[in-house]
Amino acid sequence: METNYKRTVAGSVGAGMASVFNASGRQYYILEHKTESLYHHAGESQKIIVDQIELGRDSACQVRFDESFETVSRRHAAIVKDGDGWKIISLSQTNPTFVNGVPIQGEWKLSSGDEIRLSSRGPLMGFIVPQGKQSMVSSIGMTERLSLFRQQALRPYKTALWVMAIVLILAVGGLIAWNIYQSKQTEKVLQEKQAQIEAVKEDLNTSEQLILNLNQELIDSQQKSAAEQAAVKAALSKAKADRDRLIKHANQLNEDIQYALENADIAIESADKAKADAAELQKKLEEINAQKEAEKESEGLFQKKEDKSEGLFGKKK
Repeated sequence: METNYKRTVAGSVGAGMASVFNASGRQYYILEHKTESLYHHAGESQKIIVDQIELGRDSACQVRFDESFETVSRRHAAIVKDGDGWKIISLSQTNPTFVNGVPIQGEWKLSSGDEIRLSSRGPLMGFIVPQGKQSMVSSIGMTERLSLFRQQALRPYKTALWVMAIVLILAVGGLIAWNIYQSKQTEKVLQEKQAQIEAVKEDLNTSEQLILNLNQELIDSQQKSAAEQAAVKAALSKAKADRDRLIKHANQLNEDIQYALENADIAIESADKAKADAAELQKKLEEINAQKEAEKESEGLFQKKEDKSEGLFGKKK
């Protein structure tokens, strides 16, 4: 049965980057291998963090099986994110895909605990969705996520795509890391400056009260000696100088806060530009992938014409 399935960069590279750098809210599933093979041991649990994988004997498949499985097609099946769950799509025109022992036609909605078999004598796998917090990609360590990204998001693509994907990863990864750092730094600066302003306000209140007291004391000192009056005037002058210094300091703190906020705005603008650059890179990845798929399809049609020609006129010499 024909399906609308098509391998996409968004489903692999895009989803992989989201799992690495923005894992919050993203789920993953496990393929539990129940058949011993060259690439997978029986009992192995393979975590899948991207939205789209392919299973088969082709080297571009994220879940690959060796040549000993003759009834497994090069691109046998695909598992694709479908809303809040996943579905399996049969890609092979000659070898069936089974779910719980039943051959599927086109595609099939998967449930945790389902068993998948590629062809009647092919490898058997369990489809498992972890429960609770353990079902979140964020529960997987960053080092492991990066390794899974390399295996699952980049595997389907050739060297040129790898290079562009790596550039894309570095651009987005650097952007996210820088934004997180900048955000934390800005927040820290704002908190520090705000605390300092509160302290300065208290000092200003104390200073203003001192000036009021000294002004009253100066009035009262009119009946006192010249020396006592001079002492009060000196204290009043110092209090006013301290108040002016505090006001100047408060103004500087306000300027620092404004500068921090302006830097935050610059960070947002830089983030928007980096996102636009990343989107452009991803678009180029999509175009290259589409071109390669078209070339592959063209080669397939050409081969079919050759085969037909040989059937009509005999084998070419």
